Amino acid sequence: MRGKEIIVLDAELTGVIDMRAFRARLGNGYEFTAFVPREKWPASGWVFHPGARVRVSLSPFDMSCGEIVEVLKIEAER
Repeated sequence: MRGKEIIVLDAELTGVIDMRAFRARLGNGYEFTAFVPREKWPASGWVFHPGARVRVSLSPFDMSCGEIVEVLKIEAER
């Protein structure tokens, strides 16, 4: 079996669904659900809010949800 096919893109969080799930938007306007994997959640120390920039990994077969793999930038709230 070959390696996994994964697309890694930058996105902006637009809303909170629950503690580990968020609405996110790509640069082209496509919206999807982004989540923090269970094994990374308690130890990561990441705090998210709308406007945060993240890097997500998506499957090319189902781009309706993606895993947050890195925090890029958290913009100050006004």
